[in-house]
Amino acid sequence: MTIRKILFVFRKPNRGNFSIEKIYHNIFESLNNKKDKKWFFKKITLKYNYDILMFLKCFLSSLLSKKFIIHVTGGCNYMILAFPFKKRILTIHDLFHFGKKKQIKGVLYDFFYYKLPIYFSHKIIVVSQNTERDLVSKIPLSKKKIKVLLNPIVLPQDKVEYKERIFSKSKTIRILQIGDKPLKNFERLIEATKDLNVFYNFVHSNDKLINSLIEKYSIANYSKVHSNISDDELIKQYKLNDVLFFASEEEGFGLPIIEAQLFGMPVITSNFPPMNEVGEGAIFVDSFSVLSIKDGFLKLYDDNLLRQNYEKAHINIKKYDLTQVGKNYFELYKRILL
Repeated sequence: MTIRKILFVFRKPNRGNFSIEKIYHNIFESLNNKKDKKWFFKKITLKYNYDILMFLKCFLSSLLSKKFIIHVTGGCNYMILAFPFKKRILTIHDLFHFGKKKQIKGVLYDFFYYKLPIYFSHKIIVVSQNTERDLVSKIPLSKKKIKVLLNPIVLPQDKVEYKERIFSKSKTIRILQIGDKPLKNFERLIEATKDLNVFYNFVHSNDKLINSLIEKYSIANYSKVHSNISDDELIKQYKLNDVLFFASEEEGFGLPIIEAQLFGMPVITSNFPPMNEVGEGAIFVDSFSVLSIKDGFLKLYDDNLLRQNYEKAHINIKKYDLTQVGKNYFELYKRILL
C-alpha cells in the first residue's frame, strides 16, 4: 500500500499573529482525523522568522525521502525552496508587504519571499478572489497555479451562541474592534462614534497606540483594551458585544467578519474586496470616510435593514464550514498526488 504524505509547514508563532495557525491547525486536524491509512499528515513549526537551520535540515532530508506534498501555510514563503523534487503548495494570504520595502533590500525581499517561492510552487492557494486578482496583477506567472480555497470558521461549535441584537438610541452600543495595525482603522472608528452612545472593546496585542488614542479622544471611561486574549476570551467578546467593527483599509480575508456573524452580531465592514465578498449580510461603509462610518452605525437602528442582513448572514456563514473546506483541501491533495 502506497502511503501519501502531506507535510504542513508553519511559520514561527509571533505575538498577536495567530490567524494562519488557527485556520491551518484546524484544517490539519480535520484531515488527520479521517484515519485513512493511505494518507499520513505531519506538521513542523519554525523556531525563528528566518529559520536557516530548519531550512537546511528540510533541504537535506527531502533529498532522501520519498515523494510527498509540502504545504507552506503562509508567513514563511521561502521554505518552499527547502523541498526540491517534492510537490510544493504555497498559501498566500495577502500581498501587504510586496513592493513596500525600498531599495536593494526591497528587491531581495520580493524576489526571495514572493517571486522565487511562487515560481517553484506547483500550486498557489489564495483565500479570496481579491487576493487572486492582486497576485495575478503583480506576479503574472502565478495565474495558472492559483486555486481559491475559502478560510473556514474554526471556533468550537459547542461554544457558539447565536443571538440577534436589538438596538435603540437609549441603549449603549457595545463595539468590538479587533486588530492593532493602523490599517484596521480604529482611529476613524473613534472619530465617527465618540459622540454616540457607545462603549468600545478593543482587542489589541500591542496596546501602546490604542491607549494613546483613548487618551487623545478622552474615552477612557467608555473603553477597555484586551491584550493577548485566548480563544475562550475572544468567544466571550463575541457574546458580550453588540456589533463588530472591521472596516479595514486593507485585508487579506477578514475571518472575524464571519466569526461575528456566527454569533448573530451585525458587522460593519469595508465596501471593497475582500470584505464585501466575505461579509455578505454586513453593513458596508467607506473605510476612509468618517461620515460613512458614522452612517453605518446609525443604520443599526433600521430594524428592516437589520432583519434582511441577519437572513443574508445566516446563509453566508454556511460557505465557511470547516468540514467542507477540509474536503476541498483533500480533493486538491488527491489531484496533485494521484
